Formats: sequence, structure tokens, C-alpha cells
Amino acid sequence: MSITTAAASDGDLEFVVAGPGVELAAHRSGAGPAVLLTPGLGMPSSTWDLCGLPQSLVEAGFQVVRYSARGMAPSSAPPAPYTVADLAGDAAAVLGHYQIDHATIVGYSMGCYTAQMLLRSRPALVGALVLFAGLQPSPVGAMVGEMELGLIERYGEVPREVLVFEQLLTTLHSSMLQDPSTVRAWQQVLSAGYEVGWSGPEGFRGQLTASQEWISAGEPTPESLAAIDVPTLVLAFEHDLFFPPALCAAAARQIPSALFAQIEDAGHGGIFTGPGGSVEMIVEFCRRNIRK
Repeated sequence: MSITTAAASDGDLEFVVAGPGVELAAHRSGAGPAVLLTPGLGMPSSTWDLCGLPQSLVEAGFQVVRYSARGMAPSSAPPAPYTVADLAGDAAAVLGHYQIDHATIVGYSMGCYTAQMLLRSRPALVGALVLFAGLQPSPVGAMVGEMELGLIERYGEVPREVLVFEQLLTTLHSSMLQDPSTVRAWQQVLSAGYEVGWSGPEGFRGQLTASQEWISAGEPTPESLAAIDVPTLVLAFEHDLFFPPALCAAAARQIPSALFAQIEDAGHGGIFTGPGGSVEMIVEFCRRNIRK
């Protein structure tokens, strides 16, 4: 595994070669028991800062590792398609680079798929799971994925206007969508993110195919949920169209000894529009489940 390092504003940004044509931008902060943050589809690693989770974990005595998944800048975008197993292998490579052999894995949205697959493929690496706004996908998520892949197949891309509109409807909850100034502000933010987030079109198509493959396979299955044998915290946002709290709560009940909590007054983008008490709950969960 070859490594190069570049300066970043919050420390050293390290580029980990996880496989042929796969170079991942990763960063570690703090010291202590390890927490790995696995990102959602199209999620820059800097998004975690918007809810304050990395800093809160560092202040609580943890070392926090985060990275941009394959396809997201500044990581590389190898040719599509990708699989969730590919993404889990990348997460394992990042842990291996930092010589971490045991960590709490915090997944957000599609990062929950990565976290579950990492537990299946490399169970010794996973001490506990936080499945944040991403345990049980809804039919809405499946329909959106099918639409996006269909547009790519027909036209070679998903038009920016389509993506921004879709993200507005799912990121914000209903009362935010009824406020014109809020909608205009988030339209600008999401439009800007469209320009700088992806390493290239292969990245978007690759992550999207990984997500759709997971959903099409009926994941997570009841058998896979029952097999989760590490402490697990499941969090869901009240107005999440992609991962509704009722579906996530039902799936959580199939995980032995899982804890479930609903975060009020937020849609799928609640990690930055209204994280509520989620950061405090994650930090406390990590504290309670430090390996002795």
C-alpha cells in the first residue's frame, strides 16, 4: 500500500492506495480509541464537520478517522460500477493504513451499507456500529436510484437541475421547503456542491450503482440483521423520505440488543440542517462501548 501526504487546513490529508486505481483521501484527528466515519452517497468528508461530530468525539478522547469514498474529490474515481463490498474494502484499507485493528464504525446514509458489509467481511475490525439515517431504505430511495440510473443510461448524465431539485425535497423537511428564502439559499448551496463534489462522472455512477445493488438485493435482510453481534445504535430523522424512522425502528428490532432513537424535526439532510441530540447520543454510545 503506497501513501502520499498533502497539507490540509486541519492537519495532514493522506492519500491511501486501496487498490488499482483507487486512491482515498483520509484524515485522522485526536488520540484514543478509534472511530471511523463512513460517508453517504455523494458526501464529502467535510460534511461531518457541519454537525460537529468529529470535534465532539476528539474532545471526548477518541481518535477520529474520516475519508472521502471512491468517486468523491479529492479521492479518485475508478471506472464504474462499484459494489458495497468495494466500499467496505476501501474502509478496511483506511483503517489498515492507520494501523487500527478495532474501531467503532459510524455510517451515515449509504455509509450504513458500508459499515454493515465491513462487519460481515472483516468482523475483527468492528467493535460497535452506529447506523445513522441509513439502516432501512424505503421504496422512495429505490425509485430515485432507478430514475437517476435511467437518466444516465439515456442521456449520459443526470442534469444538475434534476439533482438539485431532488436533493432539496429530501434534504429539507416540509416546513423548511415552505420558506422561500430557505429554499433559495439551499438551492445555491446544493448547486455549488454539484460542481465540486465528485471526482468525475464515473464516481457518481459508481456510488449510485453500489447503492442500487444493495437495495435491489433486499438488504438488509432479516438474517443479516439478526447476525449483527456488536453493540449497535440506530438513529433516524423524523421526516426522512429515504430512510423513514418507522422502517428503521422495525429493522433495529431485528438486531440483538440494538438501541434506536428518532431525531425530531429533520429530513434526510438533518446531519447539517438539524442534528438535534444525535451528536451527544453517538459520543455517549462510543463511550459506553470502548473495548476494555
